[in-house]
This record gives sequence, C-alpha cells and structure tokens, in this order.
Amino acid sequence: MQTALLEQNETAAGPLELVELELALKHQDFVEQGFEGAVKHALEQIEGRLLFQMRLDGVNDCDWVAAIAFEDDDTPVHALVVQRTGSDTLDVESIETSDLPVARIVNAYASLITTLDRVQ
Repeated sequence: MQTALLEQNETAAGPLELVELELALKHQDFVEQGFEGAVKHALEQIEGRLLFQMRLDGVNDCDWVAAIAFEDDDTPVHALVVQRTGSDTLDVESIETSDLPVARIVNAYASLITTLDRVQ
C-alpha cells in the first residue's frame, strides 16, 4: 500500500528529489538570504548541486532561475528553481515539463560541466 502511494506521488510530482527540494526551499527565507543563498542552502540539505543561475528580470514572468542537478540511482536528475515575478515563493520545475526556454539548455550544460570535471 505504501509503495503504491509512493509510486503515485513520484508520478504526480516527479522524482522524490524534486519533492525534497521543494520542502527544503519552503524552509528558507529567500528574502533574507537572497535567491542564491536560499537555493544553495536547500541544495546542501539534499546533497544537490547548483549548475547555474541567472537573473531574468521579468522575462517569461520570472525574476530568477537556477538549474540544479542531483543523482537518482546513478541517473542525473535536473530541475529548475524559479522565482516568479511578484512571488514570495520559490517553485521547482522539472526540465521535462517546464515551459521556460532555459530548461532546454540544462542537459547540455550539465554534460559540458561533467566533461570538464573529468578533464581536470
């Protein structure tokens, strides 16, 4: 019964890591810490990694976006943390379902970073 509920939750909300990230972000005061500070602190709690962040200044109704990565059974999981214009919360979006254009570059950027890390 509990396994079926977990599978149902993962299907509805994405991988469990995305749910953990949402919960970690809910406990951050991003007004006090700033967008970057709140995202980094939440990622430390769930052992995630910040790939990049950028200020969008209202483009696509967003002020800030951060691409994040973490491992799920040796498979990388990528997502976006988004601060919508005029919002006082941070949202987590799967790159597969996000309508933000930046979501399309996350996999390529993550692959580039992984390759560069191996070269060094």
